[in-house]
Amino acid sequence: MKPKSKKIIVFVGSILLCLMLVAPMMAACAEEAPAPAPTTTAPAPTTTAPAPAPTEAKVYEMSWQDCDPAGQSQWFALQNMAERVKAASGGRIEVTLYPEGEILPRNDVLPGIRDNVVQAGTYNPAMEMGIIGPVTYLLGASGLPAGPSTDECLAWLYGENGMELINEVYQDWCYIIGAASGAGELFAFSNKPLSTAADFKGLKFRTMGMWAEVLGQYGASVTTIAGAELYSSMERGVLDAFEYGPPSTNWTMGFHEVADYIGLPGIQSPGYTKPVMINKEFYDSLPADLQALLKHECQLLSLDSMNIVHYADSEAMEKYEAYGTKIFYVEDDFQADIAERCKALCDQYAADDPQFNKVWEDQQEFFRVWRALSGITPKYTIFD
Repeated sequence: MKPKSKKIIVFVGSILLCLMLVAPMMAACAEEAPAPAPTTTAPAPTTTAPAPAPTEAKVYEMSWQDCDPAGQSQWFALQNMAERVKAASGGRIEVTLYPEGEILPRNDVLPGIRDNVVQAGTYNPAMEMGIIGPVTYLLGASGLPAGPSTDECLAWLYGENGMELINEVYQDWCYIIGAASGAGELFAFSNKPLSTAADFKGLKFRTMGMWAEVLGQYGASVTTIAGAELYSSMERGVLDAFEYGPPSTNWTMGFHEVADYIGLPGIQSPGYTKPVMINKEFYDSLPADLQALLKHECQLLSLDSMNIVHYADSEAMEKYEAYGTKIFYVEDDFQADIAERCKALCDQYAADDPQFNKVWEDQQEFFRVWRALSGITPKYTIFD
């Protein structure tokens, strides 16, 4: 019996030994086993709010009155501008154009822009002499004898100080954001040559601007009549002669039918521009992108109108020749005297009016530099 008991003891010991070896391993495995994932509850489905319906872009409507009748070359440039503004803005700005006198009397456009009767206009600054003062003669006005050409008017306006100075002059009335271009004007429509100063003595003559003041010194009886009334005034003898605008504008209005002569060169108005005037409240209400767009298009108007008017004027001169209109030429000494008298008036206004003096001094320096390059253009070309 002893041998059997011994085997049992050995077997039991072996089992205990195995348990002692396996237990630590099982404990280690138990420690390394990952904790069971926590039980989660699926989130309740959420309801997404519908996106708001797109709103239509606000449309800004502009009434724009010009100071000239419809149907002439400058008017076509304004129409081009209105179409470009609508297209470039995606229809957010709509410009409706009105010719001279359509909404406001011709000489009431500036107060009308200030008061938002119309939102914009293109206007001859010389018409505002009675409202603002003689400084308007220098701001691209028609009727500044021996003054700058049209391209020189634009060069000054968009140069170093021009836009700042013109907005300073109009600060109580409107903003200036560009200009439409005119051109050199015909010296006169008449039934006899007006080549000398003596030819103007006692003459019933229509004009405006500083030229009206100079002609008074030559003994002319000067009046200012709206362009739409000139044809009938000449027919009825209310006027002996007049000047109005560039050749193409005059041709469209039929003035060659009531006058035998036209005069050259247009020393009384070598060029001009019509500043783009815009109501301050309207302009300030525009988003920044539309302000920039409108300013850009009104400056492009300067180039577009200059090109259109210049070419139309050249065509008009051919039409005058074909029609049989006679041409007289202003004598050189008369031209020199006109320039001298005009400069004397400018100096006189500068002495009495600080605002006139500020613009006058700026322009004298600007054009002194600008004209230093004038000799570079050759007299003869392959197109002569």
